[in-house]
Amino acid sequence: MFELFTPTSKVQKDRQVIHDTDARVAKYSRRGLLLNFLVFVLSLVFGDFFYRENNLAIVLVTGLLLVTLLRSYYLFRFEALYSRAPRRWRTQYFIASFLGAIWWSVILVSLTWVLGMREETLIMWLYTVVFYSSVANVFAPYIRFLKIYLFIGMIPAALTAMALATVEGYLYAAIMVLFYMMLVHQARVTGSGYWQRLEANFVLHERARGLENEQKSSRAAIELKNEFLVNLGHEFRTSLNDILGTLALVDDAELSDRQRDLLGMASKAGERQLDLVNNVVDFSKITTKSLELDESVFDLRRLVAKLVRDFSLEAHQQGVELNYLLDPELPSRVRGDAARLRQITATLLGHAIKFSVTGNVFIEVSYASSNDDMGELQAVISDSHYHRTDEAKAEVDESRLQEAEQTGRVGIGLSISKGLAECMGGSVHLLKTPAGGNRLVINVRLQTISHQGKTLGADQKLSGKRVLLVDLPDRVAMDLESELSNWGVDTSTVYGYEQAVMRIAEERDKGAPVDLVLIYNRLNSFNALALSRELAATDETAELKQVIAMSVLQRDTDEVQQHLAHYTQVSCLEKPVIYKQLYEALCQRLLSSPNNADTASETVPEPVTPVLDVPGTRRILVVEDHRVNQMVASGMLKKLGCYVQLVGNGPEAVAILEKERFDLVLLDSELPDDAAISAVHKIREHEKAANSRRVPIVGMIPELSDEQVNQLLAAGFDDQVGKPLRYEALEGRLQRWLDITPPPLPAAE
Repeated sequence: MFELFTPTSKVQKDRQVIHDTDARVAKYSRRGLLLNFLVFVLSLVFGDFFYRENNLAIVLVTGLLLVTLLRSYYLFRFEALYSRAPRRWRTQYFIASFLGAIWWSVILVSLTWVLGMREETLIMWLYTVVFYSSVANVFAPYIRFLKIYLFIGMIPAALTAMALATVEGYLYAAIMVLFYMMLVHQARVTGSGYWQRLEANFVLHERARGLENEQKSSRAAIELKNEFLVNLGHEFRTSLNDILGTLALVDDAELSDRQRDLLGMASKAGERQLDLVNNVVDFSKITTKSLELDESVFDLRRLVAKLVRDFSLEAHQQGVELNYLLDPELPSRVRGDAARLRQITATLLGHAIKFSVTGNVFIEVSYASSNDDMGELQAVISDSHYHRTDEAKAEVDESRLQEAEQTGRVGIGLSISKGLAECMGGSVHLLKTPAGGNRLVINVRLQTISHQGKTLGADQKLSGKRVLLVDLPDRVAMDLESELSNWGVDTSTVYGYEQAVMRIAEERDKGAPVDLVLIYNRLNSFNALALSRELAATDETAELKQVIAMSVLQRDTDEVQQHLAHYTQVSCLEKPVIYKQLYEALCQRLLSSPNNADTASETVPEPVTPVLDVPGTRRILVVEDHRVNQMVASGMLKKLGCYVQLVGNGPEAVAILEKERFDLVLLDSELPDDAAISAVHKIREHEKAANSRRVPIVGMIPELSDEQVNQLLAAGFDDQVGKPLRYEALEGRLQRWLDITPPPLPAAE
């Protein structure tokens, strides 16, 4: 069978492409069917052909009508016929079009031969040229069919005109042949361009489809990896839960300072392992953009001071001096994700300590408030001393930041910190200064709740006291002098033994003797110990009270312990200097009686006293089947001043809630056989039946997906707290639901 169209490329073999092409052909062909018939009928009505050749005109009209009806059958029933056999429809329609072209050619030949090149004939010729010009664009994709179609419709009329042997005949015959050649050339160019465009689009679609498949595969791989990391993190948390819980309980026992420090080191090591697990899970959430922030109101100053205190031992173990400076405009209470903020700062602070090249790490925290309640917290962590005047000269060095990440010097911690900061509306940058040294800059958006808190020294107990600062770093000394001045203390700073002795003598001669000397001990020596010994051995300064700021590691050495035992006027203060610690030390040394002062260093922490179930005390019901977890939760809640009752399963919890009133329920979400959800349902049903108040239920859950957490909340839980329990997280939940103000932590600011 003679093929009028043979597919030669992928595009021409694509069913959808060919369908669209054939539908375009059918659409535009329908418009020309009635127009052809109408034009010929009008030429007969207003011309002489019908009167001169009446029978021939009737035959021509009848034939044109039959051909039009035949083509209409294929065009107006396109979808029905085409869906059955696309190739057969195309072939049959091409044949029907050939018949139409043949009959139109017969009409032109008859008019030309009978009438010659008169007005009536010329109008039909002109219409033919216009009609075939439009048809050429529509049928251009099928160039083989089009050339035959045009030849049948135009060339016989041209030959008939030449057969008239007149000048007009030769002229119009030549014009018709020329138009035929032009239309064939135009159709060839148009058809080629048409298929080329479709080829380009087809390639783009194929590439896009390939990329989409790759993306789906990558997404599936990421989801699989994330699921694996979450499950692995859950297993690690389960094993760490017992360790950290037991250490938290031992922390309340009567231990010596040395034992307490060793216990603290073990607890921090366990918490770092837990932080590592959390970092891995956070990284998977950041990559999938599924991380959600847990915002609450917290004490910003207290958070920073506790963070610095927690890292002090690690810094001193690596021979790094760690100091900090808080902006006086730093608000006391803000709203944000305290855990994520601490995670970012702790990660970068640990990195700065680990890779410090100067042996000095300085963290400076400032806060810029905007017109609304929002503000931007900036924490600058530097491994070298710098001045604010260098700030304008500092520039962002993202290449070094990326290099540090790629070389593995910070592991995934930097990526996680950057992602968390961006989630909190901020950023993490590495700055370099002309003078050398690096600065890690953290910017985070927070909501300001309260600008002013309780100021240390507001009662002016220390007013009029005189303190001499010896060997403090410049920036620490400047900030400390400003803070001591707010307490009413007169301060001055000197360096070395000779300056200290000279200043003490000068102040004594003026009638305003120094009340206390604060000596800063460097990590790589015992300079403060030598200075303290010389002051104590000199008659004029033997009774002068002394406070030595040194690291925990230095304080625990035999030499320091012997010095403190021999000179009772000397006491130690842990570095870095926390204002609350310093304030309490000054009050103790300057305001207490000698006996109390001498024995202050020998005090032993008292165990946590039991919380009695008395009016006004918050009552908490803990539902947990794991004994260690029960002890951990109970110990933390008692620290927060709550009365605690423990049960081991869901039915017991439901039974006791039906009889007694509790302010909050702490419920383990992993009780066997979905007992937690069942218990929540029964508790809520009882509340509705008894028309009683809704008791807040906080679920203790491992790291679950957002969908799983939402299912728990939909089941009736009001909130959730992560397992293993952390004191700060539990404290935040009690503040949120019961408005409990926790007791201040020791040495916290």
